Amino acid sequence: MRAVLVKYSGRRLNNHKAVWFDVPFQETLESYYNTGDICVYDSTLRVVDYEEGDILNIDMPVSEAEVARLKQRCNFVLLRGSNYIHEEMDWGHFLAWIEALDMPVLCIGVGAQAERERPIILPTEGRRVWQAIADRTPSIGVRGAFSAETMHRNGIHNVEIVGCPSIFRGLDRTMTLRHAPDGPKRVTFSLRREVGNTYAVDPVAFQATQKRIIAKLSLISDFFLSCHGEPEEKAFFFKAPKHMEAAAAKLAAEGWFDEVTGRTLRDLYERRLYYVGAPDDYDLYAAQFDAALGYRVHAVLPAVAVGVPGVLFSYDTRSRELAETFDLPIYSPEEFEKQTLKDAFAPWRFERFQSLFTERYDRMKAFIEKNGVRSRM
Repeated sequence: MRAVLVKYSGRRLNNHKAVWFDVPFQETLESYYNTGDICVYDSTLRVVDYEEGDILNIDMPVSEAEVARLKQRCNFVLLRGSNYIHEEMDWGHFLAWIEALDMPVLCIGVGAQAERERPIILPTEGRRVWQAIADRTPSIGVRGAFSAETMHRNGIHNVEIVGCPSIFRGLDRTMTLRHAPDGPKRVTFSLRREVGNTYAVDPVAFQATQKRIIAKLSLISDFFLSCHGEPEEKAFFFKAPKHMEAAAAKLAAEGWFDEVTGRTLRDLYERRLYYVGAPDDYDLYAAQFDAALGYRVHAVLPAVAVGVPGVLFSYDTRSRELAETFDLPIYSPEEFEKQTLKDAFAPWRFERFQSLFTERYDRMKAFIEKNGVRSRM
């Protein structure tokens, strides 16, 4: 099987691994890109078995020569999972490409995105794209119930809840979480400073609560932070003096390094901040911890994939939906702060997740194969 790869995020090292694009170090240091997108792309490539892949930039208009080339070389279109189901989604020329190629389309773990669960009515172009995909697949794999309901509301009914491939990236059907005997001691927390109204109802409160939780956890655990794309954090990770100076000034001006928690945060940034440069790197990093939590879904799920208990914070529909799909613990920040770390990660909270993991792993495998594509699971 040969795949047309669309909405690719990064470059492939081989058919089943991806990293960020090969760009100059200055661009890596100074620009923002969401490493969660790379993780989903990498995880998708890991679970799907294909012989060759051709990338397709759907922002470019349809070319008859390219259509002919892809139809000769490829058998199906592979669309990685992401937050595609919302009112502002720009599909470029994807609809025209779908119709011109007229191939099966495999979608794994696509999702609806909003700050809260509410009716999402897609614009006409968005509905036409999803209808064209639906016409070319037995079912569209969505990450959870909210996404499925949103698709149904917009007239797309052949959907199946499969979750996200990132939690299966270890390709281990019998994955078992490792619980520290007396509760977690070494903890990794994923930062998310960049947040808008589509991710949180109150972005200001979102940031203040996050800083408070970080400060508290740093007092009671062997605590590390991970960052996932913001240039200010990358400046600290790479220890670039001038960039660190500029980043510190910006973080202070924006209130992130404030008078209450600013000294603690800066100390953590200087000594205990890890930048996720590639999904493989994060797998090695996460496996060293007793627990993973924070505001990056694609820091928690990959940690779980390597056997580390992970909990999610309830701050947008995506985190709530994935916690519900996989039966992972999820807390509002206020709920989390009222508990001890040991209680929040108590093994009994993961019993349902663990008991159903193999069944859900098999469901993802069966979904891929039902779409006529071999799985590596």
